Amino acid sequence: GTRMGGLYSSVKQKNTQSKMVTAEDIVGVLEGRGWEAEIVEESAMPALIKTSPNGLMKCVDGRPSDNPNMDGPKTLGGVYAITTNRGITDIDGLKKVVEEVKAKGFVPSMHGDDHASPCTMGCGFFKLWSLGKLEGVTPPDFDSEAGQAAVLEAGGVYEQLSGSHKEKIVYINLVPGTTIAPNADDQAFVVDAWIAGEFDLDVGKYLTAAASTVEQLGGPLKAKLIVPSPALTAEDVVGVLKGRGWEAEIIKESTVSNLIPVAPEGLMKCVDARPSNHP
Repeated sequence: GTRMGGLYSSVKQKNTQSKMVTAEDIVGVLEGRGWEAEIVEESAMPALIKTSPNGLMKCVDGRPSDNPNMDGPKTLGGVYAITTNRGITDIDGLKKVVEEVKAKGFVPSMHGDDHASPCTMGCGFFKLWSLGKLEGVTPPDFDSEAGQAAVLEAGGVYEQLSGSHKEKIVYINLVPGTTIAPNADDQAFVVDAWIAGEFDLDVGKYLTAAASTVEQLGGPLKAKLIVPSPALTAEDVVGVLKGRGWEAEIIKESTVSNLIPVAPEGLMKCVDARPSNHP
């Protein structure tokens, strides 16, 4: 699991231990729900870009936006990802979350679309939340318009999306500080799940809500989990050397009797093995 980079979820147990959720765990849960899911490394995902402080922390919705700042993290319903995960259902709680998102260096947002009535109901995640259709999540005691007003009042942003859902895949991104910008011609749901760590969200609950949302919106039950590319391993080095016609094997330090600790006065010297005039 370590090679794939785990996510910490705050699973509140008696002593509030953090439970590691691995990419493999997530694949297992999704496959158990009837999804197809595979793990890919960030190096195989050219669409992955670095997030910027000006990018909206916006909804996972893949449709085109009227806002140009698409290089922020994608979360369920934007700021509503946090309120739902923490069980916040009131306007004051929502405003505090907006302020927290700003304090942590992100641009808080929520959205609507060009054909819902009111337009603020154009967020499928908020709609499911408000109708009590997210299992284990209490619906808000405010409507979409009051939510929009509160987000704007607390210094957040409202974006309007257009057109219909044509998402073909769900990306669950576990590479911190990265995202995928929406592409109108090749729509995808983008769930930047690493954000759960930034706000100490319950990852299990969060990803269950994400899966349920995609299912209820009739989206594709097909996910790619993007994980950090691993550091170079000893096996990689052996492979490169063998490719050059070398013999190479991996041994444990305990089997090398003449391995000594380096000393500050030791020369940083050439790899050449011949005798030296220096002690």
